[in-house]
Amino acid sequence: MAVTKRAGRSLLLISIVALVALSFPAPTAAITRAQVEKACNASQAQLADYLAAKADFNEAADAYWAAVLEVEALEAKQARLATSLESQAEVLRDVQGKLEEQAVQLYMMGGTSTPGIILSASSVDEYLASSSFLSAAAEGGQESIDDLIATKGEYGRLQDELVVVHDELERQEEAAAAVVETQEAAMEAERAAYAKLDEKCRKAQRQYEIQEAKRRRRASASIQTGPFVCPFTPGRTSFLDTWGASRSGGRRHKGTDMFAAWNEPMYAVQAGVVSIGASGLGGKSVWLAADTGIVYFYAHLSGWNVSNGQRVAQGAVVGFNGNSGNARGGSPHLHFEIHPAGRGGGAVNPYPTLAANC
Repeated sequence: MAVTKRAGRSLLLISIVALVALSFPAPTAAITRAQVEKACNASQAQLADYLAAKADFNEAADAYWAAVLEVEALEAKQARLATSLESQAEVLRDVQGKLEEQAVQLYMMGGTSTPGIILSASSVDEYLASSSFLSAAAEGGQESIDDLIATKGEYGRLQDELVVVHDELERQEEAAAAVVETQEAAMEAERAAYAKLDEKCRKAQRQYEIQEAKRRRRASASIQTGPFVCPFTPGRTSFLDTWGASRSGGRRHKGTDMFAAWNEPMYAVQAGVVSIGASGLGGKSVWLAADTGIVYFYAHLSGWNVSNGQRVAQGAVVGFNGNSGNARGGSPHLHFEIHPAGRGGGAVNPYPTLAANC
């Protein structure tokens, strides 16, 4: 009987150990670059194509953001010039109004015989050049003339500068459009090259990339999120580590930009409650307050698939890829952030987590 009980306890212990092993699988053995190349022996050319395509995408993505920043800088400069020009126009109208009042007074005092010219705003320059006004200016009008000349000079300078910036902006927008096409073509080439790898090679390369992502996560003091699914279907998105990169307005990038096809479904990376929003910067967005206490931010959506306050399961579609907000006109992409301390807390670099899961 005792033997039977001991045998039963042994079986129970084995079962528990087996269950624990299933719940907490042993860490995957590290894989080296040499082992990847050995696994890809049968598809060396395809692996070389994939690595080259990946490098091309990274280069194209950098060029894309450089073009975007240049366009945004020119747009901001154009807006500032337009505001300055309107302000200067008000000053010009004020100076012209005062000068016309002075001209009328001179006329009433017998200083000129051409009231039609005096009262016509479009003929102020003509009147200023007339001998009758110039002779009368010596009686006290020269200061007003100087003000008008200076104001008109500044107004003309701003007009000329605005034309130059407008033309430069048009050229840069055309260049940016070409860069967008190059970047999207590089993204498609990267995916196509990866698909050509044989299964053994693809598995080894994927293991190596995940391993490197985890190493970077440890090095960057990023976080362990717990069970996490990719915001896009793995293999249908391309991205690189742009944490801290320059953005418009002197900002620094606080997320990862994940490029994918227009209207590609986006998934809840963890279960939780969502809130939706819209702004000029992030466009249509989703905040996901996960049950883990971590908050995730999705920006630039083309549309939502959830309503405010809705509870979602992990993997549920929360929205669709787009370029709303300040991404308007650029390649559709998801700007993704991780906030470990909640919505009001700071963000951490999401790239290592995404690279390990996407």
